[in-house]
Amino acid sequence: MMPIHRTWIAAMLAALLAGCAATGAAQRMATRLAEVESVAGSPVESFHFWDLHSWQPLGPRDLLVQTRVDEGWLIRVDEPCSGLEFATRIGLSSSQQRVYARFDEVLFERQRCRIREIRPVDLKALRRLRSSASKAGES
Repeated sequence: MMPIHRTWIAAMLAALLAGCAATGAAQRMATRLAEVESVAGSPVESFHFWDLHSWQPLGPRDLLVQTRVDEGWLIRVDEPCSGLEFATRIGLSSSQQRVYARFDEVLFERQRCRIREIRPVDLKALRRLRSSASKAGES
């Protein structure tokens, strides 16, 4: 009976640790989303799109995309869109080299999630915000 008890405790401990890790990741994304929203402008209808420089998931419906080193966009997609926060690669549909809200989509893992809203992000302000937050964390 003792080995079963240990196995059960080990399984419960593993589940608890996995839950804490998931909560930590969700909290980090929520913090990043709040930072990006604080430096994002008003919604726009579209943006010029040649190339996807980088991207970062910010939760189940939000992501930050950089189309150039100095140009970023906060994109919110319609629901349901499951797994966006876990995607390892994404693409963006576009029409005549523009991405449009309510028309184009975020593409990942055989899913197509319609873009609900696009907001420009002040990447310089975001870098300053993150830099000051990291310096405050060192103190």
